[in-house]
Amino acid sequence: MKQIADYTDRSYWQGTIKMSLSKFFVLCVLHRKPMHGYEVVQAVEKTTNGCCSPSEGTVYPVLNEFEAGGYLTSHPEVVQGRQRKVYELTDKGRDAFRVATEAWMDVTRHILASRDAVQTGTAPATTSVSPQQGKACCE
Repeated sequence: MKQIADYTDRSYWQGTIKMSLSKFFVLCVLHRKPMHGYEVVQAVEKTTNGCCSPSEGTVYPVLNEFEAGGYLTSHPEVVQGRQRKVYELTDKGRDAFRVATEAWMDVTRHILASRDAVQTGTAPATTSVSPQQGKACCE
C-alpha cells in the first residue's frame, strides 16, 4: 500500500522545494561564472545558505541535461591539479535563467499574497514584484 505524505511535516515541503529549485539554482550560480560540477554544488549551497543543497548525484544529471539542450557548454580544464569539466552558460542558458527568475517571482508573489490573506483573514490580493528583484540572489 502506498504511504501518504504527511503534508503537515515541514520536511516534506522543504524536500519538494529543494527538488524544484535545484535546476533554477544551477542556472543561477552558472550565471555568475563558469564552474566545474563540484563547485556548482558548493555554490548552490552557499548561495541558498543551505536551503537548497543538491548532491553531486543530482547536479551532474542536471548539467548533462542543460548541456544536451544547449543551455550550457563544457570544456576540460585543470583545476587544482585535476582534470575537471567546466560548465558555462550559453545565451540560451542565460535566457532560461531570466525566464525561470520571472516564473519563480510570479509564484513567490502569489505565495506571499496567500500568506498575507491567511494572516489577515482576507481574500488574497496580488502583490507587485518585479522580475528584476529575483536576480539579487545571483548578482
